[in-house]
Amino acid sequence: MGIDLRNARAYGRAVIAGDQDLRSLSQQERMRRVLERLETRDYVPVSELAESFSVSQVTVRSDLGELARQGLELRLRLEVERKRAIAAAAAAMIGEGESVAIDASTTGYYLALELRSKRELVVVTNGLLVATALADAPGITVLVPGGMLRLSAMSLVGDFGADVLRATRINKGFLGARGLSLERGLMDLNPDEVRIKQEMAGACELVYGILDGTKWHRSGLLSFAPAEALAGIVTDSSAPVDDVEAWRAVGVEVITVEPGPRELPVRPLDLRRAVPQQKASG
Repeated sequence: MGIDLRNARAYGRAVIAGDQDLRSLSQQERMRRVLERLETRDYVPVSELAESFSVSQVTVRSDLGELARQGLELRLRLEVERKRAIAAAAAAMIGEGESVAIDASTTGYYLALELRSKRELVVVTNGLLVATALADAPGITVLVPGGMLRLSAMSLVGDFGADVLRATRINKGFLGARGLSLERGLMDLNPDEVRIKQEMAGACELVYGILDGTKWHRSGLLSFAPAEALAGIVTDSSAPVDDVEAWRAVGVEVITVEPGPRELPVRPLDLRRAVPQQKASG
């Protein structure tokens, strides 16, 4: 069973060191804690996770399956204040009458919510949650290129969407990332997501990374936007100062924002529950 953070083994190797008394946590809380650390740290063996939580390795692998199912919803609950502040700053950069590309990242979802009051805006997205967030916004036209559904990310990927993007010209693109570096630019893990992000970036006149401070010391399997292709990065004040200045030194505008007050995450429509499940007969 796969999980959107490279694969299930990535979950099993997440760093858990430093937690206090994790023994009585529910499965939901265990998954949230592990996912939280996947946003900021490296890896340890499954056996270490089992020891940290005082559960069996069988239980850890059971958590993996559930995390694969709930992964996107859980990620929407992480760093909410940072993501919403970044989304608000990115939305302020978008003028009415423009065309905008937004990927299927969780920060992209919060950006979509910020755009609902805009007028005469065209949004191109491969993210079904992004499209749903804007579906009833009266001043916004949503274009979904199409492709193959990745259920874990509620995104559309593949050649069909890429072909559409190659024939499109978009004013600005706002793309989330798993990590970044001056040498490799913006990076992500899943090859299908990386390919569609590459096409989205290539279709945009200006490309901006939207990522919170936890991503600045992360890496990724593949690059989708080199540093020289970026007009800017929108991040929060926890981003490392030296790294921010290094990006500015090569001509990339970096906007840092302060996280707002603690808020509950906006719960998106669960499109997966809208799909009727076929029961086996006989």
